Amino acid sequence: MSSLLLSFADVSEKLVNALDSRMGVGYPILFNTIGVISIFLQFMIFQMKRKKQIVFVGITSDIGWLSYFALQGDFISGTANIIGIMSKIIILLQEKHAWAKSMLWNVFFVAFAAVFSVLTFQVWMDVFALAACTLSILAFFMSKENSIRKVALLAYCAFACNSISKLYIVALIADITALISCALALVRYRKDTR
Repeated sequence: MSSLLLSFADVSEKLVNALDSRMGVGYPILFNTIGVISIFLQFMIFQMKRKKQIVFVGITSDIGWLSYFALQGDFISGTANIIGIMSKIIILLQEKHAWAKSMLWNVFFVAFAAVFSVLTFQVWMDVFALAACTLSILAFFMSKENSIRKVALLAYCAFACNSISKLYIVALIADITALISCALALVRYRKDTR
C-alpha cells in the first residue's frame, strides 16, 4: 500500500514538473493566486454564524487548498484537504440522513487520516500535517459553533507548523489569517450559546 501511495506521489511530481516547464513564470502565479483566494475563504469560514455555513465555506476552502498543494506536487499536505472535504460532506448530510449522524464517522475519518499519513510519511515534519488534519476533522464534528472555532485554533497552529516546515509562505499567511479569524469570531460570537 505504501509503495502504491508513493508511486502516486511520484506521478504527481512528474505532472507538476511538466506543467511548470510548460507554463514557466505563469505556473507559480497560478498556484499562488489560488492560494490567495483560499486565504480569503479560510478567513470567512469562522466568520459564518451557523454550523452549516461554516462547513460549506470550509469545503470551498478545502477545494482551494487541495488545488494549491496539488499544483506543487505535495501529496501529503493535500491529503488533509481530501479528508476534510469528505468529512464535511458527511456533516452536511447529517440533517437529511440518519446514517450520517453516527459518531463513527468522526472515528473513521480520524483513523483514516492517521493511517494514510503514517503510510505516506517522508520526513518527521509530516507529523504537523497529521496533527492539523486530525484536529480539523475533530473541530468540524463539534456540535457548537464556538467549539468548532476553539478546536480549529489548535488545528491552525499545527497547519502553521506544517507551512513553516515546508516553506509554504502563502499557506503560512493563510494559517495566521485563520488563527486571527478564529479569535475574532470567538469574541464576536462569545454570547452565542448555539
